[in-house]
Amino acid sequence: MKKIIFAASAVAVFAATAGAASAAPVETTININAQVDSKCGISANASSIALGDITGANAKVKSTVTEDIAQKLTDAKVIAFCNAPNSTVKVERAVLARVGATGTSLTSGGFAQFVRYNLDTSINGLALDSTSTDGGTVVADRFGGHDSAGSTATHVQFAKAAVNGTAVASSNGSSETATNWSSLTDRRLAAGDYTGYVTVELTPAS
Repeated sequence: MKKIIFAASAVAVFAATAGAASAAPVETTININAQVDSKCGISANASSIALGDITGANAKVKSTVTEDIAQKLTDAKVIAFCNAPNSTVKVERAVLARVGATGTSLTSGGFAQFVRYNLDTSINGLALDSTSTDGGTVVADRFGGHDSAGSTATHVQFAKAAVNGTAVASSNGSSETATNWSSLTDRRLAAGDYTGYVTVELTPAS
């Protein structure tokens, strides 16, 4: 009798186990959709640079002024990025102007009071924009994907422009950032403090 009861119990356990093993799992899938907007960003480690006297003993512009500006701007570690192709980069330079200068012509004694120069810019070997041309440049590639201030690959590099890059005494530009400033290589500069600026503007691709 005990054996019969035991056998019956074993059959019941086996049946329960078999039923559990044969049950099919059920599931549902929920898809996730997201996006990353087209964005650009820029920062710099400095808001100003100092050049000192930009003339030689003859009061004419030193031949190395543009290179000096470019190096100091590069040292300012301008970090830029655009995460979509075909974003626009616009780099503008304001000519160096004597503080207190009025108009855009020569000052008394025939001295110049403006200095024209131009810069080309790049990042990690990718050309961005030049101040030698009006307007911005549509850059076909993304740039600045590595967020590291310590990597030169993230820094905008400045160099003397291939076109009208050499700093010269100048006059008669239509605006401080215009490309039509003259080249007065035979003029000395009037004494005084000179100021200017460089602006880098990024517009995300649409």
